[in-house]
Amino acid sequence: MVTNDKKAAQASLGRTFGIVAILTVLSKVIGLARDVIVAHAYGTSIVADAYNYAYLFTGNILILFGGLGGPFHSATVAILTPRKDDENSGRLLSQVFLFTFAALLIVSVAAYFLAPFLAEQMAAGYKIIRDPGVLPPALQGLSDSALQNLLKKQIVEQFLIMLPLIVISGLVGISYGILNVYNRIFWPSLSPAIASIAIVIAIWGFTDPKTAAFTGIPLAVGTLIGALGQLVAQIPDMLKTRLKWGLSFKAMEGWNEYSAMIWPAIFSTSVGQLTVYVDAFFTRPLGQGAWTAILMSNRLVQLPLGVLLTAMLVPILPRFTEQVNLNKIDDLKDELRRSLRFLWFLALPLCALFIAIPGPIIRLLFQHGEFTTNSTHEVSMALLFLAPSIFFYVARDLMTRVFYAFKDSKTPFHVAVVAIVVKALLDWLFVYKAKLGVEAISLASTLITMINLSLLTMFLKKKIGQLGFGLLLKPLLIMLCASLVCAGTAYLITESLSAETCIQMAGKVLPSMSKGIEFYFRLIVSTLALGLATGCGGILYFAVCLFFKLPEPSMLAARLPIVKKYLNK
Repeated sequence: MVTNDKKAAQASLGRTFGIVAILTVLSKVIGLARDVIVAHAYGTSIVADAYNYAYLFTGNILILFGGLGGPFHSATVAILTPRKDDENSGRLLSQVFLFTFAALLIVSVAAYFLAPFLAEQMAAGYKIIRDPGVLPPALQGLSDSALQNLLKKQIVEQFLIMLPLIVISGLVGISYGILNVYNRIFWPSLSPAIASIAIVIAIWGFTDPKTAAFTGIPLAVGTLIGALGQLVAQIPDMLKTRLKWGLSFKAMEGWNEYSAMIWPAIFSTSVGQLTVYVDAFFTRPLGQGAWTAILMSNRLVQLPLGVLLTAMLVPILPRFTEQVNLNKIDDLKDELRRSLRFLWFLALPLCALFIAIPGPIIRLLFQHGEFTTNSTHEVSMALLFLAPSIFFYVARDLMTRVFYAFKDSKTPFHVAVVAIVVKALLDWLFVYKAKLGVEAISLASTLITMINLSLLTMFLKKKIGQLGFGLLLKPLLIMLCASLVCAGTAYLITESLSAETCIQMAGKVLPSMSKGIEFYFRLIVSTLALGLATGCGGILYFAVCLFFKLPEPSMLAARLPIVKKYLNK
């Protein structure tokens, strides 16, 4: 029997999920527009690779440490939730801000001197492919050594510009945690859009097509300005909280708890994400553009994942923490299973669509400007093998938050250490032994996510007993069957309505179609075909789940007034 308090908590959780989802969708759509514009200007070129290598050691840290669910966010939520009404919490958080700024500033200074060494390591073994569809005409006259020097120079220049992102990352993460506890979710969910808008403005206003093959400085400058805007946007809402800010040189209550949690969490996040650096290392022999292609496929996967995980984890982490503090372990297990089912319900059709029609998705979004047919092929192959990881990724991140609720960041850390070793082995095996292309890295990523989830499940079971995941088997099988229907429908529609087929048919009516008309005709047909494919696939997925009386369609429909009206009839 569900109590009134539990119903109220679930309703509040649902409302927060919906608000965060809407804001995050808006932010992700703006991020997708940014990726489209960046792809048009730089494609999968050497300069794009240089930016992404430099971003590995700067912007990637902002994503890891400053993101929702990152170590600073999670640790802040953990120590502030039981003290949110304490008048000393403001002084505690002032100490946290000051210490984080100083520590990350030291890291930034060390990184400044390491910049040439890092660039040298990333450029060593970097393969140059001289095919016309891969190497821009402006660079064809340069030797391989000159092209590698161009790569190193661009890595160093862009790295130094984006270096302040290391300090900004911790400050943003703490800010997100504070606003999360006080249920001020607008800017944490929307502020990443500021970073995207800054990059778009930098490209539109300062990128010269004639020099884009030689420099990506506008990208780096736009990234830095966007990160600063992301931090500044949090300040007004933080000042509106009940916190009484002040600086004390005496360690405040909660400081030792924060210190004990933040270091393992940082190491866990860092070690866990070392797989990204391992991937970058093993991508070098695959040729220029391979690393950019892998990152683009990852961003496409992270687009829906970011919406699902942010919308679920923002409201659920304080809920998990509260249940642990009250020792309501059975309620915690129920919440975990319910959240996992709902995440899988939303994630599986996305997996199905990415696997069934990666090519049409990439062509429509990116294939224009400097983004060539070869670029489309590379990104499509990476996406095809990375898409299945969505299923395991959402479960892994959800269960990691249960460990954080127990203030246990050591277990995810140990699992991450094992994962990095196995990931390196898989990358080596698929790249050097199996001789796969970009799909080698994506396949290894999917397998390691599955292994990571398995280990976390095993350790969580030891911590709190049986999780009751057997109850998820039947609904999961129904969702998988519905996903097959979704994938098959989408594939058949895109094959039947391909732009090439429609152009051939139109050619019989308009034999003298100009290239300009053909471009817009192709764009319209591709858009309509992809929209029809994803729409029909999604509707059938929803219908199959509804037919087998899964509760998730009704839960989702309850957020949509028009659908709810017809379901209640």
